[in-house]
Amino acid sequence: MPRAAAALLLTVLALVAPPLSAAATDALDDDDDHRSAFHACGNQGQYAPNSSYEANLRYLAGTLPAKVNGSSSSFASVLAGERPDEISAYGFCNSSSGCAACLATAFRHAQLVCPYSRRAMADLRACRVSYHNVHRREQVVRVVPAVAIFGDRMSSRWLEILVDDFPMMLLLQVMGIACVLFMFLQEWRASRKGAASANLLP
Repeated sequence: MPRAAAALLLTVLALVAPPLSAAATDALDDDDDHRSAFHACGNQGQYAPNSSYEANLRYLAGTLPAKVNGSSSSFASVLAGERPDEISAYGFCNSSSGCAACLATAFRHAQLVCPYSRRAMADLRACRVSYHNVHRREQVVRVVPAVAIFGDRMSSRWLEILVDDFPMMLLLQVMGIACVLFMFLQEWRASRKGAASANLLP
């Protein structure tokens, strides 16, 4: 019986989750204040107001939208500044209409939701902007011990996954295992209660 209840719960969640997420997406689409569909603030520390890092960000905010708008692939990356305040930024648009305006809004939004953060990303559905400190990112990548396992042929995307996404992936795996263990514990308790009550019967 506990297995049937768990299966029923998972079925209900599978049926209910997609409409709920679609409703949440529609609610965000109807919002006129340009809140991002998704944003992330990095862990590279913060920069000081009126610093050279902030000046580099202002430069990127002006040049990146124009560069992406002029690109045939609707994607571009730009570097600005000198170490240790060198910044790498990239922008991407889903369509060419209103691309530059969307990227400018996304850049402002990234700075608004991640104030003084050296790394930020804002995805406004129609476009995406991301920037990070080149020097600090290289320092973090050098520390990752798993890089030695893959050798020199490791792509930058895999390095990004190891550095940025691995902690979140690990957390989700731990949560999933905890849920499975909880379900097994519930079933084990139910079977023990059933056995105990069967022993009490005359």
